Amino acid sequence: MQGAEDPLEAYNRGLEHLDYNEPDLAIAAFTAAVELKPTSAHAWFARGFAHAVRGDLPQAIADYSHTIRLDPAHAAAFQNRAAAYREQGQLEQAQADELASHRLKGSR
Repeated sequence: MQGAEDPLEAYNRGLEHLDYNEPDLAIAAFTAAVELKPTSAHAWFARGFAHAVRGDLPQAIADYSHTIRLDPAHAAAFQNRAAAYREQGQLEQAQADELASHRLKGSR
């Protein structure tokens, strides 16, 4: 894999950018991570969080939804997507995701 970045390095770089409140740079790093490893639920979730920090709720919802498709037991993705839905006034979707998150947390 010479010349290509490691997906974990890109993911960790995204986390560093979030720590420094640099959501645009975090999104770019997490995008690199998901391009290098499209099956990484962690990277999709983190990119969704960065989009939410930036205020781009539709994209955050899309990334949380992708996280859930990859990992249907990802309670935090349901919880964060519920918060984004709620902020957009989509209360039925928010309630459904909150219920799913609570059920998943209770099954552990």
